[in-house]
Amino acid sequence: MENKNSARNTQHSKQILGLVGSPRKLGNCEVFIKEISIKIEVPHELNLIRLPSLNILPCHACYGCIMGNPCPNKDDMDFLLESIKESDAILVATPVYYLGAHSIFKRILDRGFLFYNYIEKTYNKPCILINIYGIEDRMGVSPQTLMTFASFLCLNIKESVNIKAALPGEILMDTRNRQKAEALAGILFSDKEVKSESGCPYCGCDIVRIEKERFICTLCHSHFLMDNQGNRFKIKDGGILGPPEHMNTHREWLKGMKDRFLQKRKEIFKNSIPYKDAGKWIEP
Repeated sequence: MENKNSARNTQHSKQILGLVGSPRKLGNCEVFIKEISIKIEVPHELNLIRLPSLNILPCHACYGCIMGNPCPNKDDMDFLLESIKESDAILVATPVYYLGAHSIFKRILDRGFLFYNYIEKTYNKPCILINIYGIEDRMGVSPQTLMTFASFLCLNIKESVNIKAALPGEILMDTRNRQKAEALAGILFSDKEVKSESGCPYCGCDIVRIEKERFICTLCHSHFLMDNQGNRFKIKDGGILGPPEHMNTHREWLKGMKDRFLQKRKEIFKNSIPYKDAGKWIEP
C-alpha cells in the first residue's frame, strides 16, 4: 500500500516564490521564509529573489505603460513580475527600517502601473506577508506597504503577520516563531479566508486616518465607524480594490487623463510658465 509521503510526492509540484526584502544574507527574512517552506506539506520548489539586489529604476511619469507602450526603463521589473506570474504562491518578508518596509518596496510600488499587465495572471494567488521589526510595537507602516504591494497585484492575502526579531537570524530562536511558521505553512494553500478582527472591515488593513468620528482605511479608502465595544460598522466602500476587471477601471480612468490634459493644456501652461525660472537648482 502506498504510504502518505509517497502519494504526496506524486502530486504536481507547486512553485513558491520567496521575496526577501532584506539585503542581509541568512537574516531573519530569509530564514523565516525558508522555515515556512520546510513546513509546507504540499510538494513544492522554493525560488528566492533578494529584492534589494534588483535594479528597479524610478518611474518617469510618462504614462507610456498606461497607454500600452513599453516602459522606457530597462531594469528588473519585468523579471520580478514574470516571476510572480509564474509562481503558485508568494511569501513576502521585509525588515522594518525607520517605521517602514525596506525602500525597495516603495521603488516597486512607484512602478505599479505595470501591475495592470499582470493582474489577470496573478489574481487570487495566495500570499503571506511578514513584517519583522526590532523595537516593541514599532512596525510602523510596514504592514500597509506590503498589503498595498499584494492587493494591487490582486494576490490573495492569506495572512499578514508582524514578528519581533532584532538580531540577524535570531527569529527562529523563539519557539513561538517556529510555531508561527508552521501555522503559516498550513494556511498558504488552504481554503482559509482571512477575517481581520481589527482594522478595516473591508480589506483588513489596520492603518487608518481619523476624520471626525469616522475611520478611513489608508489602503482601500473605505469608511467605517467603531463603537465602544470595538464593533466595526461599514459606511462606505472605497471601491479601490477588487478583481482584475474592477482594477482595470482605474487604468481606463488613467488613460482618460490624456484627453483631459489636452483639453486644459493651454490653461495649465498659462498657470505654470511663470514659475519656470523661480529658484536655483543645485547639484552635488
